[in-house]
Amino acid sequence: MKFFALFAVLTLLLVACSGNSSTTTTTGPGTTALETTTTAPATTTSEPASTTTEATTTTSEPTTTTEATTTTMVTTTTTTVPVTTTIALMPAAPYTVAAYGAFPEVFAGSDGAQGSGCAPGTDTLPDGIWFGYVRSVTDTTLSFDLACFWTGQAAIDHAGGEEVNNDYFIGNTSSALRTVPRDPSGTAYWIDASVPDLALQPVPMADWPVAGGSHYIPCPGEYCGVWLYVNGGVATELVEQYLP
Repeated sequence: MKFFALFAVLTLLLVACSGNSSTTTTTGPGTTALETTTTAPATTTSEPASTTTEATTTTSEPTTTTEATTTTMVTTTTTTVPVTTTIALMPAAPYTVAAYGAFPEVFAGSDGAQGSGCAPGTDTLPDGIWFGYVRSVTDTTLSFDLACFWTGQAAIDHAGGEEVNNDYFIGNTSSALRTVPRDPSGTAYWIDASVPDLALQPVPMADWPVAGGSHYIPCPGEYCGVWLYVNGGVATELVEQYLP
């Protein structure tokens, strides 16, 4: 009997191990039935993985287009053309060697000639600085032949095709003589050929021309070229002109 019971237990154990569904074993009379509950293996149902694709919403912010504004600064360049104005020398009395030198510049209205020019428009010699030849002298007067003394381009322009030597040209188309009073207390500058560089030597106007002096040019005479400095109608100074 014990053996049978043991056999039944082993049988139940084997059934339990077989993994089948619950089995109810009914024993014969006089036998205590053992109800064995066999738990079936859990059935795992794998559902297909559900893939949820979420819609990706891309929110684009409004694009603001800013147009670049380019400001072009126009630089205005003002070019000032320098104007060179040549103002003619406007001499004023008194006309002296100290003020205007022994060889005067070109004065206004002189037609390009040195000094006051050679066309005063009057029979008497106006105030100014004039070139010419002293033909004769007295104690108080000079006999004066007015001439034109040009230099540089003016000399070429007035030479009329003649050769211009030493950068000067003298024009003397009129033989008219003017009597010019001279101031005995004035000063005359004569060219002393006995000293180096033919230096000008001052003497009182009353002593000119210097008697017995070593003159570079004979004065008075046809070629006695001088500059007269006239003030108040009177020659107050005289300068002999070196003519190479």
